[in-house]
Amino acid sequence: MAGAGHTVARPAQGRTAWLTEPYLTPPDGQDEDYRGYATLPDKDVLAQVRAGFANNWHVIAHVNGDAAIDQLLQCVRAATKEAGQDRRTTAIHCQTAREDQVEAFRELGIIPSFFSMHTYYWGDWYRKTVLGPERAVNISPARWAVDRGMAYTSHHDAPVALPNSIAILSSQVTRVTRTSGSVLGPDQCVSVLDAVKSITINAARQYFEEDTKGTIEVGKLADFVILSRNPLTIPEQKIKEITVVETIKEGRTVYPPSPTHPKPAPVLQKAMSAAFAHHC
Repeated sequence: MAGAGHTVARPAQGRTAWLTEPYLTPPDGQDEDYRGYATLPDKDVLAQVRAGFANNWHVIAHVNGDAAIDQLLQCVRAATKEAGQDRRTTAIHCQTAREDQVEAFRELGIIPSFFSMHTYYWGDWYRKTVLGPERAVNISPARWAVDRGMAYTSHHDAPVALPNSIAILSSQVTRVTRTSGSVLGPDQCVSVLDAVKSITINAARQYFEEDTKGTIEVGKLADFVILSRNPLTIPEQKIKEITVVETIKEGRTVYPPSPTHPKPAPVLQKAMSAAFAHHC
């Protein structure tokens, strides 16, 4: 696609995402009916989606709250009637997506890209403070997508969470929370193979790069990693312990570092660590 459009909705864990039902515990200064708020009015979102479709741009919409997702669905449905389907419009985060909304994603060809590590970093916070137990168990509902035969992806949203594809795998498969160590929504756990697909095959398709990336086969870029253990065969609780032994980019080793590919400068490493501590 020629470019990218990006609409915005606020984070749910910060209690600014736009919801259809009130937060369990409103932030200071807000009443009991507080549901977050819209970033853009419907007409502006529709104009952006229409512009994306008309210019053959890849529309990538940051939608956390289910009210924001409703807004996106309404606008994509209208624009699709005018411009046709198979745009691979992507809903970023969408961790509060309802099951009917996941079904609408399937109908409209929208790819949900879940921030699966929310189950780990903020799962207990969602359950106790943000959404309550009934809604929290279905944050980042990857299983609903799998059950519908949909291609979904998962991301880490750096620097909110540092880049760590192994952690993305583990969070999807186990949904274990950081604070209590409990499983948040076992019905939303997915298989290891589905989790691997979400950051390889499906990710390549999301960005219209499936002809060159996503799988290891003749004619594609030789981009892959060698892992310390096979995530498909080890106990699921051990996946988080897997490390990257070697990274190959276009057939050339780029990790471990060599003289031509040195380690990141210490100042960059410190900045990333500081960002991680601040956001998590």
